[in-house]
Amino acid sequence: MTQGIILPPGVSIAIIAFLLSLLPASLFMWLWYLRRTDRSVAASSVALAFLLGLGLVPLAFFAEQYAAQTWQNLSPATFLYFSGSALPLQSLKDVGLAALGTFGIVAVIEEGLRYVVLRVWLTRSRVVDQVFDGLVIGIAMGIGFATLENTIYFWQQLQAGQLDTLVFIFFLRFLISTLAHISFGGLMGTLLTRGVFSLYNPRRYLLLAFWLPWCMHGLYDLFLSLEMSSYAILLLLPALIVLIAWAQRREFFIIHRKDGRLLVFQEAPQRHQAQAVRQFLKQFESPWNTYAPWLNERRKRGQLLDEISEPS
Repeated sequence: MTQGIILPPGVSIAIIAFLLSLLPASLFMWLWYLRRTDRSVAASSVALAFLLGLGLVPLAFFAEQYAAQTWQNLSPATFLYFSGSALPLQSLKDVGLAALGTFGIVAVIEEGLRYVVLRVWLTRSRVVDQVFDGLVIGIAMGIGFATLENTIYFWQQLQAGQLDTLVFIFFLRFLISTLAHISFGGLMGTLLTRGVFSLYNPRRYLLLAFWLPWCMHGLYDLFLSLEMSSYAILLLLPALIVLIAWAQRREFFIIHRKDGRLLVFQEAPQRHQAQAVRQFLKQFESPWNTYAPWLNERRKRGQLLDEISEPS
């Protein structure tokens, strides 16, 4: 009898944590992409966006740890406010210090990294040709970031043996964190794509693509650090409603780029069913079809002219 493979406890815990974090990722990926029949984005592009979101997490964590160490060296007394610890706030100064950490460091690093990657991709891509593509890619990247981020939190709880708080943290990360990164990534991807495709005023979309997710991310982290999770959820609701509405907007499905070049006259994409019907109807207008409607009208006009021209 062959002996089974025995994994080290740390590896087993990491696998369990990753599988737990895949649950919300799989659910939202199905809601936003897999269940759609008119998938304008290739599955390979969505998978690449998901992997890029995973890859941004180590970079963001490294930059945030470096910023945290620098903060601790400069001001040890205020470090706990930056680190996100839930502490009783004594004055507006405490709120300001917490806001400085969330807006000036965490939101800048995470949204800045996502902005750079998305802008380079969407600007140079030959696959992304409509605004809806940017929305899906931004959401996929947000889901990837949330997946690995959730894995780290779950791994820390499992390794510490805090199973009683794991259930609470799981639902907190499931409901709030994943939705937050979906909101930030979806808004950024949509606005960036509109800026890339805009021929006359791209600057406003390109700037808004960073400042809007940055502001929302900073407020979101600030509410969580102040133990105001209900306000964090309320902050995400308008963004999610906007994304759902954008996913139904017809103008976001207009083709703006072909073979890497922007089109001056954009046109709506033709669905496969519409193309099939158009090809089917075209055969009735063919000059080889003796029953074509235009030929019947031509015959009647000819008969009328012949009757008029006949001598009485």
